[in-house]
Amino acid sequence: MTAPDMIRATESQSTGRSVDSPFAIAAQIVETIGPRPPGSIGEAKTAAFLDARLRQSGLRLSAESYHASHPPDYDGIVYGVLAIAGVIGFYWTPLVAILVFAACCGATFLTLWYDTAFLNRRILSQNIIATRAAEGVMRWRLVVLAPLCSPPAVGRWVLALGSGLTGRIGRTIAATLLLALGIAAAAPFSFEVRLWLWYAQAAPAVALLVQGIATLVVQRAPATPGAVSYAGALATLICAAAHLRDLQHTELWMVGVGAASGAAGINDLLRRYPFEPQQTLFVGLDGIGSGELCYLAAEGALHPRLADSLLLRLAARVVDNGQAAARPCAYRGITLAGVLRRRGLRTLGIASLDRYGRIPYRNERNDDMSRLDAAHLDNSVRLIVGLARSIDTIA
Repeated sequence: MTAPDMIRATESQSTGRSVDSPFAIAAQIVETIGPRPPGSIGEAKTAAFLDARLRQSGLRLSAESYHASHPPDYDGIVYGVLAIAGVIGFYWTPLVAILVFAACCGATFLTLWYDTAFLNRRILSQNIIATRAAEGVMRWRLVVLAPLCSPPAVGRWVLALGSGLTGRIGRTIAATLLLALGIAAAAPFSFEVRLWLWYAQAAPAVALLVQGIATLVVQRAPATPGAVSYAGALATLICAAAHLRDLQHTELWMVGVGAASGAAGINDLLRRYPFEPQQTLFVGLDGIGSGELCYLAAEGALHPRLADSLLLRLAARVVDNGQAAARPCAYRGITLAGVLRRRGLRTLGIASLDRYGRIPYRNERNDDMSRLDAAHLDNSVRLIVGLARSIDTIA
């Protein structure tokens, strides 16, 4: 009998019913619900589906609604238009143009530093919180998280320019260069030098406008079917919850996070539930279902944050014992676990990566059921179950 069959047999004996495979659960999300943009009806249907499935596994459920900020796509366009206007007006009023450049530079720097936007609208989203108390004396609290939404379907270069850390860094560099050229063009150089410095301002100004257009495209793009990102993660969460009914010393939390492209869902969760940081362990599930399953030893490009050392050791033990197949990796992006790690909490991210270190098929229109590997999903469930049981044995 294979490891997945042993897990299903154990569950059937304890509950008197069979458990749907993670592949079948992912198919219900992808094919019945479909694309799930943040704050959409699709995301709400996914939340209701997760609620129902976790109730079937005997967990206590609550749905926590909140308002998340969703950019209306105009910040980047405004920066680009102001930059172009400043370049044009620099010939007549250089001081006013420099002030405009300084405002753009300051705004882009604040956007980079705080990961926010000035022009945004509010969308209604929700977190699904499912809990199961430990059967004995509680020593640990394990919180497993997965996104409810699916990402936009856009090209990789458009995404890099218009969204995420790369886009914010590029926008800040362009605005800083524009301000530097404006100050230099107002300095007491010869007329020819100042003229060429004025001409050079066009390059960063146009770059700001192009990035603003890219941001608009990303925000207005339709969502993907979201098989790997993130139906596979939700299916893993649901199946793991069904198999973790007998934890003696670990309180189990299963959380579906709405509007997961931003930090609003995490912020609302931590505001409502101020977890004790040393006793609580977070495991974040990202794109799962294709490629190589990895537990993320570090996340982030500029300032990588290391995962919790205890969770890393336990994940390695699960793999070494033959319970699941996975390897440690460094990931240049940020998962839900990475967001929590920045809050100083004990976390470990789990995701599938391709040979380039990226989540397979993310932001692609063909991220459908044909991309999911049933054996890969079974393996991810075994990793979560093995990790939870290892936590439960720690004195």
